[in-house]
Amino acid sequence: MSAILASLFGKETLIGLDIGSAYLKAVQVEAHRESFRVTRAAQQKMPVGAMRDGVILDRDAVAGAIRQMLKSASISATGAVLSVSGPTVVVRQITLPKMTEAALRKSARYEASKYITANIDDSAIAFDIIGPVEDDPNLMNVMLVAAPRDMVESRIDVVERTGLEAVAVDIEAFALQRSLVDCNRMRYNDGALRAFVDMGASHTEVTLVIGSQFGLTRSINIAGDTFTDAIKNQLRLDVAEAERRKTEVDLNVLLNPGSATDPQAGEAPRAIQSILDELLREVRRSINFYQSQQPEGADPKPLAEIILSGGNAQLGGLAPYMMARLGTEVRLADVFDSTAFEAAPEAEAWLREQAPRLGIAAGLAVKEHLATPVVLNTKL
Repeated sequence: MSAILASLFGKETLIGLDIGSAYLKAVQVEAHRESFRVTRAAQQKMPVGAMRDGVILDRDAVAGAIRQMLKSASISATGAVLSVSGPTVVVRQITLPKMTEAALRKSARYEASKYITANIDDSAIAFDIIGPVEDDPNLMNVMLVAAPRDMVESRIDVVERTGLEAVAVDIEAFALQRSLVDCNRMRYNDGALRAFVDMGASHTEVTLVIGSQFGLTRSINIAGDTFTDAIKNQLRLDVAEAERRKTEVDLNVLLNPGSATDPQAGEAPRAIQSILDELLREVRRSINFYQSQQPEGADPKPLAEIILSGGNAQLGGLAPYMMARLGTEVRLADVFDSTAFEAAPEAEAWLREQAPRLGIAAGLAVKEHLATPVVLNTKL
């Protein structure tokens, strides 16, 4: 079942394509003055069992689902920008002796092998030279990105089976920062520390940003599927019913137990409470770790707020529950709450409703318009 945004504008050649373990999402934009006009967007369920650990197993099924989604939404494109994420994806800022980009490319696999536990020959890698180290001109800061080769290649192959060209393979955390922060710099130019928590089906990605500068990203193996399994096992339901009950969860019941008029209203929230609390502990550990790594003498960076995205960020009452547990402002992400994006009035309601799910796809859609050079390369 696709949710479709009909186009009122002209064609675009590229789409941002977010291939998640539960849903496919596509966003198409065109540059319009100083903003991006959303010309089409769509969402569709991922074929069941088609992906495992970020690797697409049933490539024909996924390619068919993408074709169906694009056809239903009348999306015409020649290429797609993709992304990867998960516990096996490495994103690290490292320090290397100063060298040219050409020299770095020659030594890329050797340098990457110092930081990657997986077999380097099985990894797709990318480097981006950020700039010189502040107190040592002989050193430079470099962003290292690496992902399992089969994860990257399975996505490229699926897209090519649809007849599209895989233009670039990005990192989900970078795409989300691009759509939420880089396209809304007026809101994020205060230098404050924020945590972007993207809650998908298979994992939760925590990305820390200071102002508009990337800090770190970390993947946690607690997410929507974990919540569904907990409801299924504790309430003895099948998967479909457990998933339905999850969509009806209201976590405010846990904060105010006397508020529930229906005795069953608290069953699903209580089933996921211990797992959710463990996820929040991991979020807090990520923040504490980053704060502890700041240079000696640097101004401490307290956490200003947490911004939630992803399909499972829409659990009822999640933001107030996290605020109560973490003592920090929490809000849902809305990529379209920015002058950088515009859409037809009749499409705006659907876009705003789905905004927490569409941040990554929107960030991928605008990648080719912005200076973001980190692209995974299976040939390095």
